[in-house]
Amino acid sequence: MFDHVYAGSDNEALYVQSMQQLVYSTMEGFNGTAFAYGQTASGKTFTMMGNDAQPGVIPRAVNDVFTYIKLTEGRREFLLRVSYLEIYNETIRDLLSPETRDLRIHEDRKRGVYVSPLKEEIVTSPAQVLKVITRGESNRHISTTDYNEHSSRSHTIFQMVIESRDPYNAASTQGSAKTVKISCLNLVDLAGSEKAATNADRRKEGAFINKSLLTLGSVIAKLTEEKASHIPYRDSKLTRILQSSLSGNARVSVVCTISPASSNVEESTNTLKFAARVKQVVTKAHTNHVMDDKALIQKYRKEISELKEKLMQTNQAFERERQLELMQIKAEKEKYEEELHEQHLLVCFCFAHARVLCHPGVSDLAVQRSVFSAHSARHSRSGLST
Repeated sequence: MFDHVYAGSDNEALYVQSMQQLVYSTMEGFNGTAFAYGQTASGKTFTMMGNDAQPGVIPRAVNDVFTYIKLTEGRREFLLRVSYLEIYNETIRDLLSPETRDLRIHEDRKRGVYVSPLKEEIVTSPAQVLKVITRGESNRHISTTDYNEHSSRSHTIFQMVIESRDPYNAASTQGSAKTVKISCLNLVDLAGSEKAATNADRRKEGAFINKSLLTLGSVIAKLTEEKASHIPYRDSKLTRILQSSLSGNARVSVVCTISPASSNVEESTNTLKFAARVKQVVTKAHTNHVMDDKALIQKYRKEISELKEKLMQTNQAFERERQLELMQIKAEKEKYEEELHEQHLLVCFCFAHARVLCHPGVSDLAVQRSVFSAHSARHSRSGLST
């Protein structure tokens, strides 16, 4: 009935057998969604996030994405951006920008269902992505329940948007230069259902969680019917956001977690029934191509070209200003030298007249010769002939 059954907590085997191919397909332009479903404390968050000894689906997927990029270096160009949201009590919160309010679900013919305004960050390394995830996790709603001291009380969706294209060079054809593949990888950690709690806040949380999970189950059930009637995607924020993944253009992988405790037989049975229904859902995924400049990778390339052009213009303007400044300095230098020579001539003239006054025997002709000599020296230094 199921594709794989895992015992214990071997996250590596689970990822390689059930998730890795999904991640690779997103690098080829297919949308992909992976999520963990099960009761509280059955291992969903451990499966998706893991720990240092046993990394989960999300950190392993991130590493594989960048490994793939490295292996295709020179053959394709990639641009990656990530977002991280949670659905808590049917309210959407941006885990990367907690102060953002009024996040809403929108639907577009080209983009499908999406949340806005949702912060997206461009990432260039696995370490950077993991820092983003850690920052988001610190803003997540986590509380103590009867089953788990650190229970996730919200659904979270970590999304990575992957854009890729052939390298732009002189040999690129006009068509290939404009074709961009865009895919979304959604990694979902669902909150776990549990029986009614005694605490009022926990009861409220549980009611919203159970409602969204019940709606998810109803949607899955409707999708497996041969003649499906109305599918209640809009009955919860979770199913509305996952609508494109569950019914349309996406490849989906689901991990259902159950507890080995005999006291949880009823919840484990319900989880297995959900898994059996999910197995019957068929989606039709195809690669996503954008044939115009709406892709971010195209926009950024255009912005880079424009910035290079502005930089070149700025450098040219700076060079013109520098040349003008040098010319002004040269002119001021020549003016200063001229003034200095004139002052020297005046000193010589005064000195000659002083000689006449001190020595009456000196003739006017001698004074004129002295002044003429100073005048000739001035023109000689200025590069003029007399």
